[in-house]
Amino acid sequence: MRILIFCILLLSSCASKEFQDIPNSITVDSGSFVFLEPEKAGMNGYLIDRKNKQLLVYGLPYVNEDTVQKLGDYELFILRKDFGESRIEITDQNLVSPKLEDQKRASAEYLKVKKIIKNKTKQFDNSFEFQSPIESVITSAYGKRRFINNNERSPHMALDLRGAVGREIFAPKTGKVVLAEKHFYGGNKVILDHGGGLFTAYSHMSEILVKPEDVIEAGTVIGLVGMTGRVTGPHLHWEVFLNENRINPELLISLEYVQD
Repeated sequence: MRILIFCILLLSSCASKEFQDIPNSITVDSGSFVFLEPEKAGMNGYLIDRKNKQLLVYGLPYVNEDTVQKLGDYELFILRKDFGESRIEITDQNLVSPKLEDQKRASAEYLKVKKIIKNKTKQFDNSFEFQSPIESVITSAYGKRRFINNNERSPHMALDLRGAVGREIFAPKTGKVVLAEKHFYGGNKVILDHGGGLFTAYSHMSEILVKPEDVIEAGTVIGLVGMTGRVTGPHLHWEVFLNENRINPELLISLEYVQD
């Protein structure tokens, strides 16, 4: 019995120190996130409560080589990670090499999203817990080098989840709808603002079931899986933005990969 009590006390002691003694030099993976003390980081962002203490959740950028980033008193060693590669074939050539009019449209949509994710609004809660937008399997992971018709393009900065057309998509956290419209590449797209610089985005929907300014509770249906935009089949393309970096959504949920 004394041994059991000692072990419990030891585990409690370790847990209490987990978020109290954060070293100044931290090694992290490309596209992941890290917990920091906001005062030492010298910035505002998404805050969580841990052990009666507020911590900043900082999203790390995707990097092609090992990188050192200074953030206030912190030195972050961001390690390049090999996420593998993905090769797809697109038959609609205008979605591969768009005509000038569509290029301009896609560029304007990209800049619109970039402007949206710069905002830091009031948080709806102080947790960093998510439910999966679909209880499914991962068909294409975050960070993969992407080849379209054998030509290399930008890395896949999202998580693709399997879903038949019409399957419901749920909000993983409470948030406000800040975009609900059709995009050239993303098709029917929704972006939720969860506050503190945390955003989640959902693309290729067959139908959007929310509108801008709606406040959506976690677990609410926001749309239906589809295959609009540049796709090879129906699925949900899920992105997570944190302090303007697109981080790996797989770190936030627990889903298996599709089995070939």
